[in-house]
Amino acid sequence: MDPFFYLVIVAGAIAGASTGLLGVYIVGMRIPFIGICISHGAMAGTVFAILLGQSPIAGAITASILVSASLTANRPYKSRLDTNVGLAILFSLTLGLTFLGMGLLKDSRSEILGLLWGSILFVKRDSVILIAVMGILLALFTFIFNKELKLLMFSRSIAAATGLHDNLVYGAFMIVCGLILAVNLKAIGGMMIFSLITNPAAAAYQICRGHRSVVITATLLGATTAVVGFLLSFYLELPTGACIVIVSTLAFGLAAAYRRFINSD
Repeated sequence: MDPFFYLVIVAGAIAGASTGLLGVYIVGMRIPFIGICISHGAMAGTVFAILLGQSPIAGAITASILVSASLTANRPYKSRLDTNVGLAILFSLTLGLTFLGMGLLKDSRSEILGLLWGSILFVKRDSVILIAVMGILLALFTFIFNKELKLLMFSRSIAAATGLHDNLVYGAFMIVCGLILAVNLKAIGGMMIFSLITNPAAAAYQICRGHRSVVITATLLGATTAVVGFLLSFYLELPTGACIVIVSTLAFGLAAAYRRFINSD
């Protein structure tokens, strides 16, 4: 294998591990749609950054933070708006802004369309470093606010009733979530990143009991499915993103089958 692809494997492993870890809390909070919502917000930010002659990554990060922060305005236990309904509304807005920006672009739209499917084969060293830094930030955040995040996963209303500043912790988590998705968007793609957030975490919840084991398993599964998906695409000459999605889905399928087998005894 060409030494160049070692960088791709490292990028895939780090991106898969960080999105797998992120998925533990997103799936636990029952808001898996947030991945595709924020990623499309990042796409909208990228489009308008290009239109304004600014840095695409800066536009993606700014838009991701704005979308993430806006999610904290809705408190389901104080309003009649379910979190997933709010996500659907935001998704429709970001999707509309993305296509509006693409319609205003006079140059080639290939860079924007590439954000849908990702371009991990063309990842650069600077991008890998940024992905790694954001992964470390996520790990530190989940370690420091471990108890608060577990309480939020159980019930946001109960978290507030116990005196926890739920909006502050939830808002900080949303912003970290936005940063992770923004820096991984170009490498993984808006469509593919959704599978790496949801599938490894969902698989871990199927086969693990304790929170710590779920975290470790989801992180390892995220890294493994990303790397295995890339290797399959390399040796079989198939689209990388599609292979990663299929492998991560297969991992969940095997985990679900294992749980059903165990429960049938």
